[in-house]
Amino acid sequence: MTFTISPPFEAIGEQGMELFPSISELTVAQAAQLIDTPEGYIDELLDAGRVVFRWENNKRLVQRDSLLNFEAEYQEGVDALAEITRESQEMGLYD
Repeated sequence: MTFTISPPFEAIGEQGMELFPSISELTVAQAAQLIDTPEGYIDELLDAGRVVFRWENNKRLVQRDSLLNFEAEYQEGVDALAEITRESQEMGLYD
């Protein structure tokens, strides 16, 4: 059996399949689920100005693209550090 996912939904996640609406704004809970992190971490990112959001009815709505851009930049940093560690180990500089 084959399933086709089309807008307004998209598949995400490495474990199984989750469907998320392809919307431009997410609640804090949805944002946390999207990048698989605690809601408190999302709150910290918003408070620090790392991810764009707006207030609506005492709720923060996270701009999805801003969140995904942050996550991509964060992952690039993690990958760069892993590469530096690997190279250091190969050169015998890291034990």
